[in-house]
Amino acid sequence: MVIEMFKKIYRAMVVARVGLAVAHVVCNMTDRQLADAGIDRRTFPMDAMKRMEAEFAAKDAETLISREDTNLALQAA
Repeated sequence: MVIEMFKKIYRAMVVARVGLAVAHVVCNMTDRQLADAGIDRRTFPMDAMKRMEAEFAAKDAETLISREDTNLALQAA
């Protein structure tokens, strides 16, 4: 399961990078710009990281379903 380990490491790096990128963007915006966009300076980086984790989870679920469908098709054949 070395592949799973690398997958987890990669995803952790991606999520962390998203958080850093969003934090950088938020630091370079004024309070007025943030308010106009409906962004909370304190929670936006964490929200972006949670959205990225949710995207990974959705992709995992999609992959699992397609694998199950493939296995069912192979069993039926």
